[in-house]
Amino acid sequence: WDVDSRRFAGQDTTVVSPAFSLDLPGFGPQSFKVVVHSATTRSNRGRTGFRIAKGRGRVELKCDAQLPHSPRHGDAEEEFEVVLDKPDGSRLGVDLSKHEGEPWCVSGITGGLIQQWNHEHPERAVAIGDQLMEANGIRNTAALVKQECTRSGVLTLKLQRPSLHAPGLHISFGVGCGAAPPLAMHGPVLHRFTAQTCCGLPRSDEEFDFLAVVDKVSKKVSIHIEVATAVTRT
Repeated sequence: WDVDSRRFAGQDTTVVSPAFSLDLPGFGPQSFKVVVHSATTRSNRGRTGFRIAKGRGRVELKCDAQLPHSPRHGDAEEEFEVVLDKPDGSRLGVDLSKHEGEPWCVSGITGGLIQQWNHEHPERAVAIGDQLMEANGIRNTAALVKQECTRSGVLTLKLQRPSLHAPGLHISFGVGCGAAPPLAMHGPVLHRFTAQTCCGLPRSDEEFDFLAVVDKVSKKVSIHIEVATAVTRT
């Protein structure tokens, strides 16, 4: 998607592509858009907009449809339990992402107690794409679920794993000049659009400097997204 570079130098907080069709396994052609969000930094005191962010931001791939959890009738999602002893000062070691109306989703595993749990319980390992449904009996309110995860002591989590037939996709993002491929793609991340309608990169890898890759002739920035079918976990 080629974007006029002036879009990344103004007051806008988001830039959205025209809709395009992407064929999802089991669901057929679906409408998608690319959404670019301006970055926010502490020095900006929460202010947003590409001018404030000096042309930096993050990219998401958004499915316009709210897909059913499985393309096959009667398939249910699997929910499993993780029980941790969380001492003071310890960290879970997961990145969580969320979109409106949806539960927290594991977007990255960064060590900590979850990595230790995965090593000791490979049959119930937490994976990217799993949804955090409950923490110590609290569910349905995302803010309270996340707050409960910060407490010390015994932490009982219930996570939901997409069903066997939900399509898993490996998605990578990059930016470049014109028709030339980007210098490096970020990702891939494993994503299921049945679980969340938007896919983006983990926070540690999500930021791009769009004004640094403006094509000198066309004055445009090229946004690249690669989508490949992933092997579905059982």
